[in-house]
Amino acid sequence: MAGLATLWGHGLRATGRRALECGVPGLSRALHLHSGTPLLPPRSALPPFSLPTLGRVIQTSSGPNTGRSCSTDASGGASEGDVRQELLRASMTHVGKLGFTMEAIHAAGRELGFSSAVANVFERKEAELIEHFLEDCRSKMNQELEERSEEIASMKIREKIATAVRVRLKLMAPHVEAWPRAVYVMSQPPNVASSLYHLHLLVDDMWHVAGDKSTDLNWYSKRMLLAGVYTSSELFMVQDSSRDFEETWHFVDRQISRVLKLGKAGSDLLNFFASRGAPSPGKG
Repeated sequence: MAGLATLWGHGLRATGRRALECGVPGLSRALHLHSGTPLLPPRSALPPFSLPTLGRVIQTSSGPNTGRSCSTDASGGASEGDVRQELLRASMTHVGKLGFTMEAIHAAGRELGFSSAVANVFERKEAELIEHFLEDCRSKMNQELEERSEEIASMKIREKIATAVRVRLKLMAPHVEAWPRAVYVMSQPPNVASSLYHLHLLVDDMWHVAGDKSTDLNWYSKRMLLAGVYTSSELFMVQDSSRDFEETWHFVDRQISRVLKLGKAGSDLLNFFASRGAPSPGKG
């Protein structure tokens, strides 16, 4: 647990630093672990993690332009943002066969009639396709949980969290065979900050659904523990050969029961380190 706490703390700091480099205003401040006085990120204030737009005109480099092109000018053509979203949505239809790869993006481009150079809008290559998938899954999870709000309201905390984790994992199930490669891509240094950012948003949404209103160090301990539950459940799922992932759902229940028992211990540990970091009264 201490190792996870250390990784989460360093990860949030790294996310903040990377956010400044990538043009995400306010994120480093929102995620900063301030000694003794945590700054809790407002759920509605966190902007989507993105790199600066490329601002390019995508077209074939030579010969007649027989494919579609995109331009960021005001000539009435499709904007780069529109082309990106269209490509990302179309690419997901090829992930089942090609995985979260540039091949899936190129296949989508051909299907949509774009020139081969259109893939240049993805400066970070397949990582941007994976991020699109993460954002889409989180949105669909929140939508389903909202539709089941009356049912969820009558559940205990453990059941609410377990339901949220199951809903999110089921959204990954159709692409479970391609997911190990996606995990590898998102674990590479240029993508770690984005990966932690999306994990932060996911577990924060799950605790929000569970009705968490903590504003002290418990806010961090709960999210650290749930991040461990979710990531370990994901890894278990990609190796699960049981029917309809039955073993994964049992694993989720066991993990949640375990971490809820550890919750108070985790909170006490964070409070201990916070008190050690603060100067004692009467000492300079």
